[in-house]
Amino acid sequence: MLRILSLILLFASLAGFQSPPQAIEKPSPDTILVKAVQSIGGHKALEEVHAFKLHALIRLADGQPVVEIDLSTSIGGKVLCVMTFIGVGQSRFGSDGTITWEQSFNSVNEQVWKLINNDALTQKVRQINWLEWFTMLPAEISYMEVDGEEKFDKEDCWRINIAYNDVSKKDQYAFFSKETFRPRGRRTIEKTPNGDATVDVFFRDWQRVGDLLLFHTVIYSRNGSEVSMKFDQISTDALPNSMFRLPEKVKELVKELEIKNDNSD
Repeated sequence: MLRILSLILLFASLAGFQSPPQAIEKPSPDTILVKAVQSIGGHKALEEVHAFKLHALIRLADGQPVVEIDLSTSIGGKVLCVMTFIGVGQSRFGSDGTITWEQSFNSVNEQVWKLINNDALTQKVRQINWLEWFTMLPAEISYMEVDGEEKFDKEDCWRINIAYNDVSKKDQYAFFSKETFRPRGRRTIEKTPNGDATVDVFFRDWQRVGDLLLFHTVIYSRNGSEVSMKFDQISTDALPNSMFRLPEKVKELVKELEIKNDNSD
């Protein structure tokens, strides 16, 4: 019997016959997310990250540097970000874990300080620290569907459609490598006066940071026009609480709010 089977297989090979291709079963969103976490170091390695510090430079398509970023986050919701707009000035935002704030500029280039809510702070952090965007995706699992395959940033990927059915939230697509399951980026469609604009975010330049494998370049592509954000420093070492102390201007705002609330009671 084995001899006959061997002859059949030999004949099929010589005749150019091939076994029919096996269809790759489409994985579920939770399967993809679990494998994606494993691909960058695993759940345990992520859990052990209690602080995160990065330094980045944003460049236009022609290579001109426009924004320098220093972002530090620590356990308990502590955040400090300093954004230096080259040739213009600095803006900042942060939190001591309780009070969240932002310093920006008005139309005449004067500093403006204000208190912001946690949702606004989270959005600001995720626009810079895309690892946080990725690690928070499991919270959106009920809105996810793997709706197909697509070549994204020149790699074959599984495409997850995240549809919120909520006008206050922007629908998005998340892409994961079919080979490694690493997160490869995100896509959103923005409404503009001139029609829809496709905004892709690509994760590139993967390097080791301790026990994690992290991307060190983020490319923002809007209808083909690209801006890059490159990290030349990423650290998960512990950070001192003193780094996240509230600025004096913010303390003044907190006092003013407390007085206002007392007067309204």
